[in-house]
Amino acid sequence: MAKKEKINPLGTFSGTVIDLTKFNLETDKKQFEIIEKTLKDIYKDELEVTKKHVNKVLSLTYNPKDDYTYLPYDLKVSKERLELKFYVEKKAIGIGWLIFGIWLLLFALIGSTYLGFRYIKIINVNKDIDGDGIADINIDINNDYVADINVDTSNDDKPNLNVDYKGNRRAVFNLDLDGDGEADSNLVNDASTPETAKSCKINCDVNGDGWPDLNLDLDGDGVPDIDIDADGDGVPDLNLDINGDCECDIMCDTNNDGKCDVNCIKDEYNGIGTGTSTHTGDQSASTSSATLIIRYVEGETINVDNLFPDDQPNLRPEERIKPMKTFTVENLSNYTMEYNILWKVDYNTFITDHLQYKITGTNGGFTKDYVPAPRVDGYIAQRITIPPRAVQKYTIEFNLIGTNQEQNEDQGKTFRGLVDIET
Repeated sequence: MAKKEKINPLGTFSGTVIDLTKFNLETDKKQFEIIEKTLKDIYKDELEVTKKHVNKVLSLTYNPKDDYTYLPYDLKVSKERLELKFYVEKKAIGIGWLIFGIWLLLFALIGSTYLGFRYIKIINVNKDIDGDGIADINIDINNDYVADINVDTSNDDKPNLNVDYKGNRRAVFNLDLDGDGEADSNLVNDASTPETAKSCKINCDVNGDGWPDLNLDLDGDGVPDIDIDADGDGVPDLNLDINGDCECDIMCDTNNDGKCDVNCIKDEYNGIGTGTSTHTGDQSASTSSATLIIRYVEGETINVDNLFPDDQPNLRPEERIKPMKTFTVENLSNYTMEYNILWKVDYNTFITDHLQYKITGTNGGFTKDYVPAPRVDGYIAQRITIPPRAVQKYTIEFNLIGTNQEQNEDQGKTFRGLVDIET
């Protein structure tokens, strides 16, 4: 299939403006919702708007000075006095090389070791460690080329100081209160080994990535507030924050007795009841049943387009990337459960069956090699077993199978759908 020139899907977008005099009077939650809706209205089906996109825009509003940032498809978001403007404008070319040359010239003329370290410091600010184009480590909030949030002092792509909570870009854990480069308050504790996990009581980092996962203390008072592991099995049981707004969504303990009393998900085997099912579009968990939760990474919708057949030579690295979706299934009960995974297909315009996907599950989850992408709703797998208090992680990967000949019939085609579970 011959490559065609890419057209910016936002080419017809004429721009929009948010009045910051009104915006700044809203609560943090409302501000997040305003930005999220604005971006979704702009991108429509062209991009899945994530929490990191929203936070990147929100960081502009925290800056007292005028500034701008870029999002995918050349969407420029500019803070100009009391207005936040959204419009399409291509990035200037060559700025990075110009800055690089200036620094080399200064280094050669002055011979200062300080300048060398200064340059290294600048290029490590706002570092994207997961390749989604949005900063994760050493986030510079006030544009002074100094990291403020998720500061990596050990150069291992893990935050050590002023760690944020679920991407909210506000210092919550490992606070450096006196500016000496050492964490002073609300410390993150290692729980990545059986020994450390057994002894960890608060702000427990289970996977060793620098962000805490269990028993999160959001206000620094030494008492866990969110995602509490009540029975010590390494899985959160109480006060589960599904959408990252620092408030309990399910399994809420409102009277601090260590037991759920609001929005409880009860074991369907204990005779008490089954609770309710919920479905939202949040970035984290988006589907729950009586005892199972499915958590999506970066939203629930799967979009596949602009793929090239895997047999084409001379593709650029970014053209060889295969779309992927990751989600987990968690069993909150004390019993072994069975569940089904199914497709909910919005549309599939591919003419052939060359668009294929494979699914890989961990911890006893379902695994299957490449099969054609579905055209209608249907099951991926049925009667999958998950042990009590267990988590199974899934990855779905898409590929356009090459036929060693032209495949123009699939040019410009799109697949969109989502995965769900049922018990």
